[in-house]
Amino acid sequence: MLALVLAMLLCVALGAGVVGYVMIEARREGRGEFWTPEGEELIAGARRRGEQVRSRGEQLGRSAAQRTQALRERRRSASTAPSAQDDSPGEYPAAS
Repeated sequence: MLALVLAMLLCVALGAGVVGYVMIEARREGRGEFWTPEGEELIAGARRRGEQVRSRGEQLGRSAAQRTQALRERRRSASTAPSAQDDSPGEYPAAS
């Protein structure tokens, strides 16, 4: 079992070495362009879309924080305001 795992790792290492060698040689010969023009446009579009998604996420985060703050303030003001049940004698105030 161990011999099989070592043989597999050796094959993967040799394959990575061959790919690296071919890549270095291709770059030396000036064939370093990897993407086609269509591929470059797809990558640029994905980057633009990522920026749009990021800015929209930031907007949603800010609005959620504002709503949370407003709810906290309303809850605080509701808990500090005297209730009508406190004025009636002999009854216990409602639990909050």
